[in-house]
Amino acid sequence: MPKQAYSVLTDYLKQISYEFGIAICINDFSGFLFHDRELTELLQPFMIHGNPYCMMIKSDKALWDKCQSMKKPIAEKCRVQKGTFYGMCHAGVEEYIVPITCNGQLIGTINAGVFCSHTKVGERFVKRISQSSALNETALLKLYYSSLNMKIPGIEKINSLLGIAAEYIARIYSDISLSHPDVLNNLRYNSSEDNILGHTLAFVKKNYKNQISVQDIAHSCHCSESYINHTFKKKMQINVKSYINQLRVEDAKTYLSGTDLPVKTIASFLGFNDSNYFCKVFSEICGEPPTQFRKNK
Repeated sequence: MPKQAYSVLTDYLKQISYEFGIAICINDFSGFLFHDRELTELLQPFMIHGNPYCMMIKSDKALWDKCQSMKKPIAEKCRVQKGTFYGMCHAGVEEYIVPITCNGQLIGTINAGVFCSHTKVGERFVKRISQSSALNETALLKLYYSSLNMKIPGIEKINSLLGIAAEYIARIYSDISLSHPDVLNNLRYNSSEDNILGHTLAFVKKNYKNQISVQDIAHSCHCSESYINHTFKKKMQINVKSYINQLRVEDAKTYLSGTDLPVKTIASFLGFNDSNYFCKVFSEICGEPPTQFRKNK
């Protein structure tokens, strides 16, 4: 499948998310999303439950583990249901589960949410969570009601919108499996590496303009710095620091070609304390210093 097909998929998912207020998360049971860096980066916004309520839940290590453990029972229910179904997680979040299958094999799901149709039940979940963790009940409830959607589309609408996406993802999987046959025999439901990478990418994309470190990422993912470094390099073929600098330089190009801002100001905007170091990084990545890049544009 041509690489531009990846962009077609992500543009479609973004359109659905925007037009219908649906939060989309792809659960990958085979790891195929990480066999191509371009595909990984394009689908990064759809790799985790990133709404504020879910992220606060996952700030607690035990609840993080509980969220991760949900994948296997979801897969098991998909095999029984053999179609889209609606359910509620351990934190009171409701969503549709759309199976992704290829040649009769379950390879993942598209989770579509995040909804709330039973507020009293949800409140009980929040109360129970706050009592068993250090999370504040009032703060949790506030995020619960501000993050979750009370308007729930019917299952026919979900199947119409996301059934197409599931088929498209299955085609991508099929194409990748031709060159990576190991994918077919590598089904997993609670991959720590995949989960960590998804959250690492989300953290970096959100914070790369700030002063962030691997230690910050490790803390947010409840793991060690060495695990972050190893997993990221293994999956993305680049270390975390270099990846962050690449994102910063891409933004710098936009500032340099579209504004008259001084190089020092641009460097500061993008998280560089030292403009000389910024120029060094920019030159290493682009092959010319930022001042020359601006002249050439």
